[in-house]
Amino acid sequence: MKPFQVHLFSEEGKIPESVPAEPSFVYGNRRYLNFLSCDCLHLKNSEYLRETARTNIEAKGIVPTEARAEIMANLQAVMREVKRLESLIFFPDEVSTMFALLSVFGPDTKFFVDYESSLSLINVLQYRNVEYYDFRDPTQLNRMLSIGAEKVIFIDGVYEWLGNISPAGELIKIARTNGCVIVANELNSFGLLGREGRGFVDLCNVYDDVNFDVGSFSKYLGGFGCYLGAKKHFVNKISENVGNITDFVPQFMLAVNNAGLDMIRDAGRNKNIYSKMWKNSRYFITNLKQLGFRTVSETPLVVIMFNNNEEAGEFTRKLIDEQIIVGQKKERIRLCLSVEHSKEDLDFCLQKFEVIGNALGIVKT
Repeated sequence: MKPFQVHLFSEEGKIPESVPAEPSFVYGNRRYLNFLSCDCLHLKNSEYLRETARTNIEAKGIVPTEARAEIMANLQAVMREVKRLESLIFFPDEVSTMFALLSVFGPDTKFFVDYESSLSLINVLQYRNVEYYDFRDPTQLNRMLSIGAEKVIFIDGVYEWLGNISPAGELIKIARTNGCVIVANELNSFGLLGREGRGFVDLCNVYDDVNFDVGSFSKYLGGFGCYLGAKKHFVNKISENVGNITDFVPQFMLAVNNAGLDMIRDAGRNKNIYSKMWKNSRYFITNLKQLGFRTVSETPLVVIMFNNNEEAGEFTRKLIDEQIIVGQKKERIRLCLSVEHSKEDLDFCLQKFEVIGNALGIVKT
């Protein structure tokens, strides 16, 4: 835990625009619990990953060098084993990954995306021929997909502003029946679900059903950028379409991604870490429900529903006064639990939730 010197709270009750990445930090002699970052496994502050970055920068510099191709080849080889991908390409961020993926589809393609899907995906698709479905209504989805046009469906692993695991197996079955191209959206599940964090494709064992697989190294693995995996001819086509956009990714970032993959493949180390993460999640969610808060979350991304934006905003501001920092999106607030949050931290947070909920008339004991 490190002191944070930047003036976060210039106005009383103001939601801070940025906070340090640590799960807790000290500011003004007060200890704050930070639930903003999706770094549930606490890898962004891993000394092993930091040392990997330092070693590569000191040896080769920040800009890409002749060793980049070797590191990329190693990253691709490991990902082929971890994700069972025939081929893949690396991108610096989620938006460029999605634009690259869409480049292989024609103007008449109809895209189907869940209302609760990733914001980056929804933003990229907004000017395309897109329809939104609700994962809770498979009958409606089946009816929507019965059209004869070329269809592409995006299926999520974890809904980032619900915190629950998708019924991916059922959705993929419907998509296959209706002849859809299936894109596995692992942006919020790679590093979290499946064996050693291999994602929901592994969890549901739907490797043979997925046409494209996209995921992030930065959410849970402490790395950088995103991957896009598919059959080799699709990846070659995407590479032709996007040109040399990936050539400007510094090689130290690729090396850190490799190191992050090594860490999640360390079964002995991960057994205890993953066990603690899921145990803490179940404990926190169970107690939230017992206090009377509304949540459907079942992962370390814990989302609480409120009646409106104003109620959620007021609750968030009062949490800040109690040294607890959470994310807010409209009528929802989210806490990203970290393995570095102790049971005492979670109990402190639950106690403040109860006090504030009673004060605002949201819950009653």
